[in-house]
Amino acid sequence: MADLVKAADGKLQGGFLSKLFGGPKYDEAQDLYLQAANQFKLSKDWDGAANAFIQCAFCAQKSGSANDESNFYSEAGNVLKKISTQQAIEQYEKAIVLHGNGGKFQQAGKLLMQIAELLEAESLEAGKVKDYYKRAAEMFELDEHGKSNFTKCNLKVAEFAAKDGELQEAIKIFESEGEKALGNNLLQFGAKEKFLCAGILLLAEGDSVSVNLALERYRSLDPRFASSREGELLGSLAEAFDCGGEEGVDMFESKLHEYDSITKLDAWKTNFLLKAKDNMTGGSDPLGGGGVDLT
Repeated sequence: MADLVKAADGKLQGGFLSKLFGGPKYDEAQDLYLQAANQFKLSKDWDGAANAFIQCAFCAQKSGSANDESNFYSEAGNVLKKISTQQAIEQYEKAIVLHGNGGKFQQAGKLLMQIAELLEAESLEAGKVKDYYKRAAEMFELDEHGKSNFTKCNLKVAEFAAKDGELQEAIKIFESEGEKALGNNLLQFGAKEKFLCAGILLLAEGDSVSVNLALERYRSLDPRFASSREGELLGSLAEAFDCGGEEGVDMFESKLHEYDSITKLDAWKTNFLLKAKDNMTGGSDPLGGGGVDLT
């Protein structure tokens, strides 16, 4: 491996002999760095592999191959993520710029989504994760074949915006994606889930008027919503919210347990449903039971 790197470095050396024989030989150096990178990978020397891929990118840039350059930066990011997410992101960002400048928006979007997923897996701050999903969505929106990934990332933006306290931004996205789904025969049955998420956030805000207005709108947009399990749940929760007091809390918990016994509530929904319940109880449990596990 060291011999390959040394040989590749030699192909890039300047001086009298290189001028005599045509200057640095970037293509030959790139081939040698690539061989070294693969050997470093086999030996699990991730730093060595990344450095070799970065040198490959340098050679590709000198040869005028932006496509190869971006691919090598992506490869450097792929090996670096095994040891450092931040170092991996630095290389991915270089590839993203090249993809964007070359009009390869789907490739740029995929790398941005990969970064977002890395940060999400490490449970880093919601705002940072949201920003990468948002950038990914913007790239996919520019690509004619990236619509499904655009929706996927846009819903992630809503999820993390809500976690970051930006409930109105999240509500708008869920409602927009719900309406968009209704216009697609293959996706229309997924609209009810998005309307439910928006409704849960309205409950978490503690605004019963807005919840009831939203319910009317969702039912008018999608006639099937009212009789769906999601629509019935949101309607019952809004009714419990209006009722208030111990009776309202009992109804709220009962409907959630009933729904959860068939369709498990995920952690995201549970978090905001607990916030909604806190709005009903003023942050305390009127029954003296210390609250219930909604999941």
